Amino acid sequence: MKTIEQERAYFALKCVEKVKTKNKEVKEKYKRNAKRLPALLTSNGLASTLAFLKSKSETETLYKDVEEWLKKREIVKNNKSALEYCLEIPTSQYRVITSEAIAFSQWLKRMAEVELKEE
Repeated sequence: MKTIEQERAYFALKCVEKVKTKNKEVKEKYKRNAKRLPALLTSNGLASTLAFLKSKSETETLYKDVEEWLKKREIVKNNKSALEYCLEIPTSQYRVITSEAIAFSQWLKRMAEVELKEE
C-alpha cells in the first residue's frame, strides 16, 4: 500500500514524463511554471491560480495536471472543472482542496526540476 506522498510523487512524475516528449521550448515553459506553482497557490489562492493557468496556452497542461490529480483523489466531483468546482463549494472544502493542490504542486515542482534538466 502506498502513502499519499508516494501517490502524489508518482502522479507528478507521470505528468512530467508526458512533457519530456515535447520540444525544448514547451519543456522549459512547463518547468518554469511548475517551479512557480506552489508560490502562486500560496499567494493567490487556488481559484485565482487555476483561472490563470487555464487562461494561458503555455500553462494549460499544468492546469490539466492539477485538475486530473484532484479528480483522481476524488476531491473534485460531479464531472465539473476544478475551477468551477472551487467556486461552488463551502470555505471548509475549499481549504482542503487548496492544501491538496499545494502538496501536489510541490511534487510537480520537484519532478520538473529533476526530469526536465537542461540538455
